[in-house]
Amino acid sequence: MAEERSLLVGVDLCDDYSQITCFSMVTYEPESICQNGDVEKYRIPTALFYQSDTAEWFFGENAIERHTNQKGFLIKDIIKKASKKDLVEIEGHKVEPVLLLERYLKRLLGLLKPEYPSKTIRKLVVTVQEKNMILINHIYQALQNLGISKVRASVQNHEQCFVSYALNQPKELRVNDIILFDFDEKGLMFYQISINRRTEPHTVVMKRKSFQETLNYELLQEDTTKENVAYIFENIVRNVLHKQLVTAVYVTGKGFEGKWCRDVLKEFCVGRRIFLGQNLYAKGAGYAARELAGEGRAGEYLYLGEETITVNISMPLFTHSRQVEYPLIKAGMAWFNASKTIQFIPDEEFEIELIIENVIEHRVERHLISMDGLYQLSRKTRIELSVEFLDIKTCVVTLRDKGFGDLFPSSNRVWEKILNVQTKM
Repeated sequence: MAEERSLLVGVDLCDDYSQITCFSMVTYEPESICQNGDVEKYRIPTALFYQSDTAEWFFGENAIERHTNQKGFLIKDIIKKASKKDLVEIEGHKVEPVLLLERYLKRLLGLLKPEYPSKTIRKLVVTVQEKNMILINHIYQALQNLGISKVRASVQNHEQCFVSYALNQPKELRVNDIILFDFDEKGLMFYQISINRRTEPHTVVMKRKSFQETLNYELLQEDTTKENVAYIFENIVRNVLHKQLVTAVYVTGKGFEGKWCRDVLKEFCVGRRIFLGQNLYAKGAGYAARELAGEGRAGEYLYLGEETITVNISMPLFTHSRQVEYPLIKAGMAWFNASKTIQFIPDEEFEIELIIENVIEHRVERHLISMDGLYQLSRKTRIELSVEFLDIKTCVVTLRDKGFGDLFPSSNRVWEKILNVQTKM
């Protein structure tokens, strides 16, 4: 029986633990997938173990267990290694970090098979703590090696996935601002989402502030009673919530494990909803996968992050006897994920038109790109058009003559144009 490509999957990759979720059409939200059937253990160690005598590989909890009683190599900090280009030595052999990432992702995504034996991935979002282009490219390469192309996958940072999570909660939880406290090994970070409903689509902005020097993981470990840590956290919360209209407060990160923060949170929950959990980003990635599949509420909101573009790019095309504006790039994407490649047949046309719509300024620009010399070919040909971004404001459009079958080989002509799509301030 052919496998159905329908799964909407989110993965949160961190150096200590990773998580995987799959969107459920029963609960209509992303559900955590666990290793070894233990529903309490949805956090899976980001570790691999190579057993020397059998040349077998193990991952997650199984890797940690094997390391205690078998001879071999335990590989941790896989994400940190994949953020660099340094080789990893195993049994005297140098191994590319992307291959370790590929091996880990293969086992992690393999956890879907027992739950969904006849289905495969339709859309996958992998979220990481922060943008690192080496890591992002390694993730895309690892996924490509596993047969999952960029058409089906996207890499987003934690902030983007928090926005996806928050905007997919019940309407009453996003009436006013939304706050997140994230306490990891680097310390405490604060994020505040504000929604401007006077614009169309509604624009979403995020304010962030670091409290890592004030409240860090080292201080947490040294404070045996947690009284000092609780006092510091209480003052931080009191300061950031002062005179703020906040509907929901989310609290996540290994620094919040235990009960030390609960009395502080109870004090500030009057008139606000407070949620404490460790799978926010993984679930946010699951919601983001649903958005990529065109089944979410992305059309209502536009997230204006530091790395998101604010333009739609389309191209007029004739299809099925009528002219349409074919979408190439959608506003709200991170610039490093914004790319598209299509092929078309120019019908005695020697230039193309691109329409660039700035959704914030409601401004439309039209750009003509000439394919000089194409008219000299006097034959049918296919043109490949590629659009990608070099940074948040610079778009590169490339056109290539692909020929038309064996009878009309490609002339290898290439046309390129750089467009500035920066918002005017």
